[in-house]
Amino acid sequence: MRRITIASIQPPCLDEAAPTSHAHMVEKGFALLEEALTKDTAFCCLPEYFNVFGADSAAYCTLAQNHAALLDRTRSLAAQHASHIILPMLVPEGDTFYNRAYLIDPQGNITGHYDKIHPTLGEREQFNVSAGADVTVFDTEHGRVAIPICYDIYFPELFSALTRLKADLLFFPSLQRSDHETASEAMLRTRAMDAKAYLIRSSYGRPADLPWKAGQMFGQSAIVHPDGTLLANAGHYEGFALAHVQVPFVWQRQRCGGYPAEPVRDFLDEDRRPEAYDI
Repeated sequence: MRRITIASIQPPCLDEAAPTSHAHMVEKGFALLEEALTKDTAFCCLPEYFNVFGADSAAYCTLAQNHAALLDRTRSLAAQHASHIILPMLVPEGDTFYNRAYLIDPQGNITGHYDKIHPTLGEREQFNVSAGADVTVFDTEHGRVAIPICYDIYFPELFSALTRLKADLLFFPSLQRSDHETASEAMLRTRAMDAKAYLIRSSYGRPADLPWKAGQMFGQSAIVHPDGTLLANAGHYEGFALAHVQVPFVWQRQRCGGYPAEPVRDFLDEDRRPEAYDI
């Protein structure tokens, strides 16, 4: 095992949805990303819909045409700082769109991308977002990486699949705001434990110079240990969460009944009974 640094970037969300709000969010997001990259980070994750969020939703499909320029800018930063970067965007493809997250390697190359398997009803009806078809895990020098996106977290079947694929790091770009903070944190801890992997959530926070109140975008970009421990949380305001973690981490505990400690992933896989609950 070796220790690496991971950052979850939390740009500001302004009250008014407008082109200027979007432009402000993007520039602040890149400024926070560049600051995090100076911390010798192995991975940095930006939040869901980074190329369109902050604008009026009616403009999303038009703004999505800028995805190539933001991708090039991010690839340049990854190469400059020799870091992996996860860049989530709304991406046009033919007559449809995908809620897509790119994994960029430390040379600035695109390792691959994941398309959100569970787009919401709003995404499907308002932006013609198509569902991804593949549960994707990427091999990197620091372990196996997956990128479930926002609504994906409500589907334990996906995290069961990621467990079987032995992901080490789950980057989780999100706009999730329909739940309260306690529910959001409970899901983060539970899904990290489900997959026996680090879970790194990235979302949007409140501008630092404006007050936060309940009902607004609550931030909570966070890094969760495979055993469910919350390692870092960016709170309500713009910024980033940073943690130094051992990857891969083999979570161990005793089986019930006082047996010797074993890797949790191994003994749960051994005790699975798919014939009893395959539906």
